[in-house]
Amino acid sequence: MIEFRWYRFGEFGSQELYAVLALRQQILVVEQQSPYSDLDFADQTASHLLARIGTDLVAYARCTWPSEETASASFGRVVVSRQHRGTGLGRELVQRTIRRLREQSCDIVIGAQLQKFYSDFGFVREGKPYDDAGLPHLRMRWHPRGVPL
Repeated sequence: MIEFRWYRFGEFGSQELYAVLALRQQILVVEQQSPYSDLDFADQTASHLLARIGTDLVAYARCTWPSEETASASFGRVVVSRQHRGTGLGRELVQRTIRRLREQSCDIVIGAQLQKFYSDFGFVREGKPYDDAGLPHLRMRWHPRGVPL
Protein backbone atom coordinates (compact mmCIF):
# COMPACT_ATOMS: atom_id res chain seq x y z
CA MET A 1 0.00 0.00 0.00
CA ILE A 2 1.29 3.46 -0.90
CA GLU A 3 1.40 6.05 1.87
CA PHE A 4 1.31 9.74 0.86
CA ARG A 5 2.50 12.43 3.25
CA TRP A 6 3.10 16.17 2.95
CA TYR A 7 6.18 17.69 4.56
CA ARG A 8 7.53 21.16 5.16
CA PHE A 9 11.33 21.35 4.89
CA GLY A 10 11.89 21.52 8.65
CA GLU A 11 9.91 18.31 9.16
CA PHE A 12 12.36 16.16 7.20
CA GLY A 13 14.64 13.85 9.08
CA SER A 14 18.12 13.44 7.63
CA GLN A 15 17.27 10.03 6.10
CA GLU A 16 14.08 11.36 4.47
CA LEU A 17 15.85 14.38 3.03
CA TYR A 18 18.68 12.23 1.69
CA ALA A 19 16.15 9.84 0.06
CA VAL A 20 14.35 12.77 -1.61
CA LEU A 21 17.56 14.28 -2.97
CA ALA A 22 18.84 10.89 -4.14
CA LEU A 23 15.58 10.09 -6.00
CA ARG A 24 15.48 13.52 -7.63
CA GLN A 25 19.12 13.25 -8.68
CA GLN A 26 18.70 9.73 -10.06
CA ILE A 27 15.79 10.71 -12.28
CA LEU A 28 16.21 14.40 -13.09
CA VAL A 29 19.98 14.48 -13.48
CA VAL A 30 21.20 10.94 -14.23
CA GLU A 31 18.31 9.37 -16.19
CA GLN A 32 17.49 12.56 -18.09
CA GLN A 33 21.19 13.26 -18.62
CA SER A 34 20.66 16.86 -17.56
CA PRO A 35 23.37 18.22 -15.28
CA TYR A 36 21.45 21.05 -13.66
CA SER A 37 21.47 22.52 -10.19
CA ASP A 38 18.67 20.70 -8.39
CA LEU A 39 19.44 22.47 -5.13
CA ASP A 40 17.84 25.83 -5.93
CA PHE A 41 16.97 27.04 -2.40
CA ALA A 42 13.24 26.66 -3.13
CA ASP A 43 12.98 23.52 -0.99
CA GLN A 44 13.07 25.47 2.26
CA THR A 45 9.76 27.27 1.56
CA ALA A 46 8.07 24.53 -0.48
CA SER A 47 5.67 21.75 0.45
CA HIS A 48 6.89 18.28 -0.39
CA LEU A 49 4.72 15.26 -1.19
CA LEU A 50 6.38 11.92 -0.54
CA ALA A 51 4.92 8.57 -1.59
CA ARG A 52 6.27 5.51 0.19
CA ILE A 53 5.81 1.81 0.22
CA GLY A 54 6.99 0.78 3.63
CA THR A 55 10.21 2.73 4.17
CA ASP A 56 11.01 3.01 0.45
CA LEU A 57 10.48 6.39 -1.22
CA VAL A 58 8.84 5.61 -4.58
CA ALA A 59 7.63 9.04 -5.75
CA TYR A 60 7.90 12.72 -4.96
CA ALA A 61 6.61 16.18 -5.96
CA ARG A 62 7.32 19.71 -4.76
CA CYS A 63 4.88 22.65 -4.51
CA THR A 64 5.94 26.27 -4.40
CA TRP A 65 3.70 29.15 -3.44
CA PRO A 66 3.24 32.67 -4.80
CA SER A 67 5.98 34.99 -3.57
CA GLU A 68 7.61 38.34 -4.27
CA GLU A 69 9.33 36.74 -7.29
CA THR A 70 6.28 35.00 -8.79
CA ALA A 71 2.56 35.69 -8.64
CA SER A 72 1.57 32.05 -9.25
CA ALA A 73 1.95 28.82 -7.38
CA SER A 74 3.76 25.99 -9.12
CA PHE A 75 4.90 22.43 -8.71
CA GLY A 76 7.68 20.38 -10.12
CA ARG A 77 10.39 17.84 -9.41
CA VAL A 78 7.64 15.26 -10.06
CA VAL A 79 9.43 11.91 -10.04
CA VAL A 80 8.41 8.27 -9.85
CA SER A 81 10.96 5.52 -9.31
CA ARG A 82 11.60 3.36 -12.34
CA GLN A 83 9.96 0.24 -10.88
CA HIS A 84 6.70 2.13 -10.14
CA ARG A 85 6.21 3.90 -13.47
CA GLY A 86 3.14 3.02 -15.49
CA THR A 87 1.08 2.36 -12.35
CA GLY A 88 -0.80 5.66 -12.23
CA LEU A 89 1.36 6.92 -9.37
CA GLY A 90 2.49 10.00 -11.34
CA ARG A 91 -1.13 10.94 -12.00
CA GLU A 92 -1.96 10.50 -8.32
CA LEU A 93 0.94 12.80 -7.36
CA VAL A 94 -0.22 15.51 -9.76
CA GLN A 95 -3.84 15.28 -8.59
CA ARG A 96 -2.83 15.56 -4.94
CA THR A 97 -0.48 18.44 -5.73
CA ILE A 98 -3.14 20.43 -7.60
CA ARG A 99 -5.62 19.86 -4.76
CA ARG A 100 -3.02 21.11 -2.24
CA LEU A 101 -2.39 24.30 -4.21
CA ARG A 102 -6.11 24.89 -4.82
CA GLU A 103 -6.73 24.84 -1.05
CA GLN A 104 -5.15 28.31 -1.13
CA SER A 105 -7.02 29.30 -4.34
CA CYS A 106 -3.70 29.83 -6.12
CA ASP A 107 -3.21 30.36 -9.81
CA ILE A 108 -0.97 27.47 -10.94
CA VAL A 109 1.72 27.79 -13.62
CA ILE A 110 4.23 25.04 -14.36
CA GLY A 111 7.22 24.41 -16.58
CA ALA A 112 6.37 21.08 -18.18
CA GLN A 113 8.14 18.57 -20.36
CA LEU A 114 5.02 16.48 -21.07
CA GLN A 115 2.29 18.61 -22.67
CA LYS A 116 -0.21 15.78 -23.22
CA PHE A 117 0.20 14.43 -19.67
CA TYR A 118 -0.45 17.81 -18.03
CA SER A 119 -3.20 18.73 -20.52
CA ASP A 120 -5.19 15.82 -19.12
CA PHE A 121 -5.31 17.71 -15.79
CA GLY A 122 -6.50 20.96 -17.36
CA PHE A 123 -3.16 22.65 -18.07
CA VAL A 124 -2.99 24.81 -21.19
CA ARG A 125 0.20 25.73 -23.00
CA GLU A 126 1.27 29.39 -22.96
CA GLY A 127 3.89 30.57 -25.42
CA LYS A 128 6.68 28.78 -27.20
CA PRO A 129 8.87 25.96 -25.88
CA TYR A 130 11.99 27.01 -24.00
CA ASP A 131 15.19 25.30 -22.93
CA ASP A 132 15.58 24.41 -19.25
CA ALA A 133 18.94 22.76 -18.49
CA GLY A 134 19.12 21.26 -21.96
CA LEU A 135 15.57 19.88 -22.01
CA PRO A 136 12.60 21.43 -23.86
CA HIS A 137 9.89 22.74 -21.55
CA LEU A 138 6.54 24.49 -21.96
CA ARG A 139 4.96 27.09 -19.73
CA MET A 140 1.50 25.77 -18.85
CA ARG A 141 -1.31 27.33 -16.79
CA TRP A 142 -4.05 25.41 -15.02
CA HIS A 143 -7.58 25.94 -16.38
CA PRO A 144 -9.73 23.28 -14.70
CA ARG A 145 -12.77 23.30 -17.06
CA GLY A 146 -14.48 20.49 -15.21
CA VAL A 147 -11.41 18.27 -14.91
CA PRO A 148 -12.09 15.98 -11.92
CA LEU A 149 -9.44 15.89 -9.21
